[in-house]
This record gives sequence, C-alpha cells and structure tokens, in this order.
Amino acid sequence: MNIFRFSGLLTALVLSSSVLADDLLDRLETATEIMGEKQGTFYLSRVPELTGKMPDWTWDEEIRTASACVLTGIENAKGRKVAEAYVAALEKDAKQPITSIGQLSDQSSLPKELTGNDRTIISLMESCRTMEISTSRLKESGFWDAMQDPNVIQRLVAE
Repeated sequence: MNIFRFSGLLTALVLSSSVLADDLLDRLETATEIMGEKQGTFYLSRVPELTGKMPDWTWDEEIRTASACVLTGIENAKGRKVAEAYVAALEKDAKQPITSIGQLSDQSSLPKELTGNDRTIISLMESCRTMEISTSRLKESGFWDAMQDPNVIQRLVAE
C-alpha cells in the first residue's frame, strides 16, 4: 500500500470515528432534552405553582462541551459499547412518560457497567462540570428554591 492510500485510509477512519462521536453526542442531546421536558411536565402536573421556574432544557455550547466530556470519559473508562449503551438507555427512558418521582432515580435502563457501586458517571459529572452547570441553571430559574419547600416535595412524591 502506498503512503497516499494509507494516509487516505487513516484520514477516513479518523473522520468516521469523529462522525460517530458527534452522532452519539447528538443522540444524547436529543434524549436529555426530551427527558427534561417530560420532567418539567411531570413537575407542573403535580405543582402548577412551579410555572415559570423550570430551567431551560435545551443545550447550549457549555452543556454540550460538558456532556461530550462525560461521553468521552465513559468511553475511555468502560469502552465504546458502554458509551453507546448509556446513550441508548437514556433514549429508551426518554420515550417513557414520567408518572412518578421514583422514575427519575430509576437506573434500571443503564448498562450494568455503570450501575451498582460504580462511580464513573458521578465522577465524570463532577469533573466535567455537568452537575455544576445543572445546579446553576436550577438556581437561576428559581426551581432550586421552590424545591426547598417541603409542601412541594410532598406533592411531587404523592402517589
């Protein structure tokens, strides 16, 4: 194989890997935005007074960069298949209606490599700043303060 053909093959492999990574991130964005909207709908169905206090669920460059960091971290720590399974799990969850507060902490869809005592996701969310960004947005919207009211919590957990 001549050097030009090898170089072209190498470039094609790098580009296809980049496209796959972008596709996975795009899928993650779509799933988390849908889940955020459904979460907001659930909260408002239980506590209509939260109207106007929901954070914006759409991604911007800050959350996209942080989420890309999380995906890359999962792939580096657990492999590409686990990163793909993580996104697929969130896509599956995004298709479900939210009918109880318990669903929001249900991790049964996640790949087994990321559940139990595994701290990969938590560590990555901290180091990649997704937790910090989310907390900041919850506080800016007024949702954080509203969630400090025990009455609001009672209404959210009521069956």
